[in-house]
Amino acid sequence: MPCGRLRVIAYSPKKGVDWSVSWQETEQEALGALIPKIVETLKAAKSTLQRLMDAEDVAAAKRKKEREEEWERYLKQEDARKAAQALADSQQQLADIIARWGRAMTVERFFLDAEERLRTTDDEDRRKRLEERLALARAMMESVDPLEFIESWRAPKERYQAKFG
Repeated sequence: MPCGRLRVIAYSPKKGVDWSVSWQETEQEALGALIPKIVETLKAAKSTLQRLMDAEDVAAAKRKKEREEEWERYLKQEDARKAAQALADSQQQLADIIARWGRAMTVERFFLDAEERLRTTDDEDRRKRLEERLALARAMMESVDPLEFIESWRAPKERYQAKFG
């Protein structure tokens, strides 16, 4: 509340140090008369204030170190999570590739059996027609070479290179 009187406040500008002293001018005592008392109080508080500021510096350094350690733990956990995810993704992709290759081999066996039966067909017109159809059908299917399948696979280290051992 405004009262028409002056007030002097001394405080620590350092964050984390809660120290302040105030002097209020009154009708009985003008601010000028308080100056010697203010100076004396500030001189007496110097060592206390310095001790509080030093303690805050130590506490701030400790908090900073704890934050850095916590961040380091987080980075290691995140690195381990990403490495595990890369391994799981790679295993899943490899399983999918093997399943695709298995289906392709089933199709290949079908074509080999069809070609074998085609060789024993006596009807020349039918054999020509079926050879053309078999060639068209085979052209539509993917390769059965396992090396082509494995070439598309991405190993865990190709997905994510761990930063921590």
